[in-house]
Amino acid sequence: MRRGLSIVEVLVALMVLTVGLLGVAGASARSIKVGVAAVRERRATQRAADRVATLASQGCSRARSGSLVDSVAGMTERWTLTMPGAGVALIDADVQWAASGRTRSITLRSAMLC
Repeated sequence: MRRGLSIVEVLVALMVLTVGLLGVAGASARSIKVGVAAVRERRATQRAADRVATLASQGCSRARSGSLVDSVAGMTERWTLTMPGAGVALIDADVQWAASGRTRSITLRSAMLC
């Protein structure tokens, strides 16, 4: 009859525990990265929606195409107005930002009555 654990059993248990902890750490790091990306995308979407609302509030006679670079937030806005027919103006609001070494963008399209 033996008592206690052998060295091999202890080492195997430590290896299993280590692999499990590394898995938890990896999953946590990935979830933080995804959360940060979601926040940036939400901010870009809000900027585009705010730009469309601002242009719509100015009316067709005052609204103009343009761009804005926000170096603090790391975002670039571009908006264009086209008037394909009488009484309607089309708005494209595009926001770009850098994420994970590549450029991401979101475009919001809308129309306003003139």
